[in-house]
Amino acid sequence: MIKVRVPATSANLGPGFDCVGIALDLYNEFYFYDQKETPPEGCQTLLENSLAHRAVAHFARYFRERTPQVNIAVKGNVPPSRGLGSSATLTVAGIIAANLIFQANLPEQKLIELASQLEGHPDNAAPALCGGLVVSLMTSQGLVYKKIMPGKPLKAVVAVPDFELATSEARKVLPSLISHKDAVNNTGRFGFFMTSLLTGDYRFLSVAMEDFLHQPYRMPLVPGLDRVIKEAVSKGALGSCLSGAGPSILAFADQEEEAIARIMVDTWKEYNIEAKAYILNIASQGAEYSIIIN
Repeated sequence: MIKVRVPATSANLGPGFDCVGIALDLYNEFYFYDQKETPPEGCQTLLENSLAHRAVAHFARYFRERTPQVNIAVKGNVPPSRGLGSSATLTVAGIIAANLIFQANLPEQKLIELASQLEGHPDNAAPALCGGLVVSLMTSQGLVYKKIMPGKPLKAVVAVPDFELATSEARKVLPSLISHKDAVNNTGRFGFFMTSLLTGDYRFLSVAMEDFLHQPYRMPLVPGLDRVIKEAVSKGALGSCLSGAGPSILAFADQEEEAIARIMVDTWKEYNIEAKAYILNIASQGAEYSIIIN
């Protein structure tokens, strides 16, 4: 039996639309097993058309091999359809398991590329595999990516509301064209965002995490988004933004995490939305696997 543990991820982080993501220490655990084996108690068996099964099949097609018959079960802690990379955990787990099943020993970059082909972009897949904060993009020459860790410790306070938002729905509201002004605003902020994290100088992180490409258009899908962000910063958050496509909201902090978590949850209550707050560390390691002998 193969066990694969994959971290939650938060993509975009404000101005880094589709090109940056961060791994968080909240995990889904997957078990890949045959008919003679039994997964641990408390697992949910995945249907054969799950993203994890599709990832195994995608890997097999890459090697022009037959898709192996494999059962997959999961112990899930990452809330689904909340902007925390739950789909990426499935895809990455399947790719890692297939790499072991086929004894392919593919390098990290190729694993990210295969996962990104299914995900559509690498902003969740890359940090899920690598850990840390990863800037990534697909080029005509293939995947380019770089992992970093913040210059000074940071916590991620994540408020998760009691409703789901599919990424496909969140993408439908985005315009096909943006203004030159908005592009410049995002470019400058993304440069400042990365500089802040690399140097550990977080004084202007709240400005650096502003976005003009996706967040304004997604506000109608996430009631109270702007208010929750402002209240988080007022309580000491260094910066705050929509997590991925939403609806969760992430705030970076180096102090007052409990107070920030409370105000985010309490602000959403004013919109009749119940939420749960997580105070998480940045996961320096990405997905990990082990072989379990029954």
